[in-house]
Amino acid sequence: MRSASARRLFAPSSLAALVLAGLLVGCTRERAAQTPPRLVASGLNGPQGVYVAGDGSVWVTDDGLGGAITFTAVGPGGPAQGNYGDSARVVRVTPDGTQSVVTSTPSVFVPGIGPTGGGKIAVIGSSVYIGSGVWNAAFSVGRPDKVAAVLRVGESGAQEVANIFAFEAATNPDGVAPEQGGLDTHPYGLTAGPDGQLYVADAGANAVFRVDPASGAVSLVASLAGLTGTGAQSVPTGVTFGNDGSLYVSLLSGGPFPSGAARVVKVSGGAASDFATGMTMLTDVERGPDGHLYAVSFGRFDASAGGNPFVANAGSVIRLKANGDKETVLSGLNYPTSIAFNPDGDAFVAENGVGAPGSGRVMRYTGLTRYTPQ
Repeated sequence: MRSASARRLFAPSSLAALVLAGLLVGCTRERAAQTPPRLVASGLNGPQGVYVAGDGSVWVTDDGLGGAITFTAVGPGGPAQGNYGDSARVVRVTPDGTQSVVTSTPSVFVPGIGPTGGGKIAVIGSSVYIGSGVWNAAFSVGRPDKVAAVLRVGESGAQEVANIFAFEAATNPDGVAPEQGGLDTHPYGLTAGPDGQLYVADAGANAVFRVDPASGAVSLVASLAGLTGTGAQSVPTGVTFGNDGSLYVSLLSGGPFPSGAARVVKVSGGAASDFATGMTMLTDVERGPDGHLYAVSFGRFDASAGGNPFVANAGSVIRLKANGDKETVLSGLNYPTSIAFNPDGDAFVAENGVGAPGSGRVMRYTGLTRYTPQ
């Protein structure tokens, strides 16, 4: 995930009580953990969202590479030129491995940060929705169409469903002053609720919003500012509903992304409470078919490293038990950003969320819900 301020990533479901059944499950876990991952999609430019459809196809969004239309952004180093254009993509991979671009969407290149395009993916009925891009009121031009918005995408292109930036500009739920870049939005995390509404984890606004996909109306579910010990910037990244029907949100934490600051919170009645803590740089949380929640850790941040301070091959997938206990089930991932599951418990992980153009990919980890803790 990329973003337009320090509040985001860059400033760049019981087992039977039978002994025999337990032994069989244990053997299955061992075999699953030893199965090599399989490449599903490649050639992506900063993959951010991944979704497995009922027909077995895999959908993925990427950040794109910006574009030819320029604007001026003002950051800590003073004015600098950004740009945007329709270079972000929604890609579909059929069960036979055929990879094709469904549509292109806006990619906003923010100086000092990089390009930001498509976010997470949600489906209601036959409609596919994505979060799209970053925008800040301090940019020198008005918000382009389909940026800082929720989009409906399909073979005929992408249509704007909800203007999240307009709601942020009118309400500023995290209370960060406009002159400090507070009118800023990045509708990154996205899920479909049991009520037929869309729920948005906004990494820029530090809030969860509800979107009516029929009318486009936006409402505030909860402000999540100030929950990670990194100032107002908690940076919501993933959002999902648990088996208990509650809403769960992953928090990246604000820069400099201290180890242990990231967490998953439970949102109820407009307030958030800790569910699982002590993690680092969370970029997603999703419910697996086993009923457990799975969090994605992007890795670690090392300001002393020089060059790229985001440590390579330090990402992981963490199983969260019903009481919030944590089990790392997959490690050594390179900049993972999101996870999705098929009904068999296979996990599809978007990796290389930063890196050279075309280096992004989606990998399939067979039976990950059966992996034993590392």
